[in-house]
Parts: sequence; C-alpha cells; structure tokens
Amino acid sequence: MSSAASAILEDLVTALRSTGAFAAVALGENESNTAVPRANVLYEGYEEFPPDDTTSGRWTRLRARVQVRTRSSDGSEAILRVNSLCASVSAALLNDPYRGGRCRDLPIGQATELGRADLTKRLKRPEQEMTFDIRCHYVTGGET
Repeated sequence: MSSAASAILEDLVTALRSTGAFAAVALGENESNTAVPRANVLYEGYEEFPPDDTTSGRWTRLRARVQVRTRSSDGSEAILRVNSLCASVSAALLNDPYRGGRCRDLPIGQATELGRADLTKRLKRPEQEMTFDIRCHYVTGGET
C-alpha cells in the first residue's frame, strides 16, 4: 500500500474520531468487542487508471469499507441508532472530501464518494451493524 493510500486511510479514521460518537475507531478490525458504538475503516484495495490527458502519472481509486456497530436490547432502537451513527459518519467524511488536499475530483470519480449503507444481517441481537463503501481518488506518480 502506498504512503498516499495510508495517509488517506488515516484521515478517514481521524474524521470518524472527530464525530465524538464512538467509543472506539480503528483502521482494520477493532479488537475490542465490548466498546460500543464502534467503527472500523477496512482497506479493500485500489485500482489504477492511465490518465487520458497526459503520459505521466496514474489516477488511483482507493477502496475501503466503513463498519459501524452498536448494541441495544431493543432491535428497532438499535437499527435507528446505527442509522443515525452512519449519518454522522457520512457528514464527517464529506466535510473534507479532498482529505486535506490528498484527493481530487478526477474523470474516474469525485475526490471522496460514499456508497449505499447496508444493514448487516449476520449479527445476532443485541448487536447491529451497518456498512458502506467509500472510494477516494487521487493522482500518483506525477501531476495531471
């Protein structure tokens, strides 16, 4: 993983922590199963594309997934809570879509893009989890 990708992932973690809504935020799987609510930023990979307007540099799409988990004995309350947390996360991540100047709008996508939030079905009560994809775009190896 490039240093640019690492810096972007760390920036995503910092943005989640800045919400003040989580007992724990981690890059990768959070080892604390007791801290709730908690969030994880999971690296999923990257893709590189040749720019169509220059021979130097590469357009890069960093792919990650954000997991948000909470707990409640009332199933509907837990769903509302995890949905509210995801809304806070979305707002925090889009507050600076350029990730401090590391990302940019490119023909392959906007600086930071959020995918649809999905409720995870595999968990047993009282745990509830929602996940969504995040894509960040940046230039490597030269300016376009």
